[in-house]
Amino acid sequence: MELSPIRLIERTLLSGPKSPKKVYHLVLSESTLETFDFKPGDSVALWPKNNHLMVSKILQHFAISENDAIGEKTIIEWLQKQYCLSHLTETFLDTIRTQLTRKECEIFDRYGEQNAFKTASLLDIIELFPSIKFSAEELLPLLKKMKPRLYSIASAQSMYPQQLQLIVAEVVYENFRQQKRYGVASHYICNELALGETIECAIVHAKFKLPEDYSRNVIMVGPGTGIAPFRAFLQERAVLRKQGKNVGENWLFFGDQYRNANFYYRQEFEQWQLDGNLSHLDLAFSRDQEHKIYVQDRMHKHGEELWNWLKCGAYFYICGDATYMAVDVEAKLKEIIHQYGQINPDTFLAQLKSENRYQRDVY
Repeated sequence: MELSPIRLIERTLLSGPKSPKKVYHLVLSESTLETFDFKPGDSVALWPKNNHLMVSKILQHFAISENDAIGEKTIIEWLQKQYCLSHLTETFLDTIRTQLTRKECEIFDRYGEQNAFKTASLLDIIELFPSIKFSAEELLPLLKKMKPRLYSIASAQSMYPQQLQLIVAEVVYENFRQQKRYGVASHYICNELALGETIECAIVHAKFKLPEDYSRNVIMVGPGTGIAPFRAFLQERAVLRKQGKNVGENWLFFGDQYRNANFYYRQEFEQWQLDGNLSHLDLAFSRDQEHKIYVQDRMHKHGEELWNWLKCGAYFYICGDATYMAVDVEAKLKEIIHQYGQINPDTFLAQLKSENRYQRDVY
């Protein structure tokens, strides 16, 4: 994977003050961006850095100088960029247990039985068991290597040739001691990466793509930050339409928790409705009313028309949460196919997949 630096030039908070989560619009650019080649549906891999304060506390605990070198890098470079400090290996946990007192082992085993260490960072562990000690040479082999994080690109190169835009939700969670912790990558790019600074990245080409036949209708289901590739899809199709191409209709199902706090890119989507680039926009804000409404409920409401689109050759796309949303959306899709098509939904869905007319980008 070829890495290139790309510069953060804009960061805007998209979510409203009542939102339970912070969601940001990020714009990355570089004078050499024309060397990047990406299509709507592609992703970008970003290499984050660990929090500087966390790294400093770890070095202080182990009495390691940040300027000590191992190989061609200093220890602070290894810990900031090369190793994951938020998710621990079984080897690391097994090794530290050998250093603990009997009483500490009891505490360790109690947490272990609760699977509590799944949310533990290296800093959490040394705060809980301050007696553990490692040299730099002993510590690094026990840690996981830092992996890039993939984000669906939320812009089309045809509309923004010098930019790569993202929509990112900052991940916040509690560790096993009910202390607030942040996702490494989302916190880094949403808070710590300064405007004008660069981050290493690589384009990841996906099979999640618009139909080559522009005239095909497109149905997109993308709640939350799953909206990212569909914003790129709509930008691309708006450009094609402006060029005089015969572009089919676009139907978007979008949802989140609150309309006033989580209707990301609202002005763009409403303008596309007026321009005719978005013929159908169905919204589901789950917590604006007592009874929760989700995107699959909006699909059910328009089931007959949705089936008619599919029957006439439309493409169907899902982007977002794999555990719940994508499962529920597919179940509702099968229900609609069975009810209005009067055919076996599994057989029809298999046909859609074979024709690349049913595509998922889920995580």
